[in-house]
Amino acid sequence: MFQATQKIYDELKTDPDLKVFTEELDSASMVWLQFGLNNGGNYRIRFISRDDDNDVAVRIIGLVTVDDAQQSKVLPVLNKLNQKFRYAKFAMDDDGDINIEYDYLVRCPDPSASAREIMIRLVKIIDDAYPDIMRAMWA
Repeated sequence: MFQATQKIYDELKTDPDLKVFTEELDSASMVWLQFGLNNGGNYRIRFISRDDDNDVAVRIIGLVTVDDAQQSKVLPVLNKLNQKFRYAKFAMDDDGDINIEYDYLVRCPDPSASAREIMIRLVKIIDDAYPDIMRAMWA
């Protein structure tokens, strides 16, 4: 496991209320936590390192999948969410998956020091943004 994700894992693991998981891929190591949505479903917050630098990528992949007919209604909402939330970038990929992204700075001295805050902030952002996305999809 790369050093930044190991430190993040060690930090988040100190909270007995969190279930923290690790995963090793060919070119990355990952620490992830899973959370539920108010109206069903769940999502994972992933802290991903691809080397021993401190530039950790934080990703929520596939929060919602939007079909082709709904995409034109959802994109303006994602743009508004990108203006509203400073630390999260909402994006829709070619498959219609809505992803949320946050990137640590390369020169961040210790990513583990803010991992808990970023996790809490992303959970709150999703709690706030998810109803707006659902309204756009089904309006």
